[in-house]
Amino acid sequence: PDLLDRLLQHAEAGGAGTGGSSPAWAGASLDDRERSVLRLVADGHETNEIARRLCYSPRTVTSVVHDITRRFRLRNRAHAVAYALRTGLL
Repeated sequence: PDLLDRLLQHAEAGGAGTGGSSPAWAGASLDDRERSVLRLVADGHETNEIARRLCYSPRTVTSVVHDITRRFRLRNRAHAVAYALRTGLL
């Protein structure tokens, strides 16, 4: 988490000292489906309940969460929610 915070601060500062390059995920955002799923995860709902509420299959919900955690290099669902809240994605 400390490393992630430092990376976020570095990206917000414009990546000084990196020749203007920034990580591939800097500036990335969530689409509507990802935001809906992550919002329900943040509210404490489980995969099957999220799937029922959004009319998705449980596999789709799992895939959406997995895609978010992989894209932003996060460890788990809780880390994804915390990251999204801290960065304003959610």
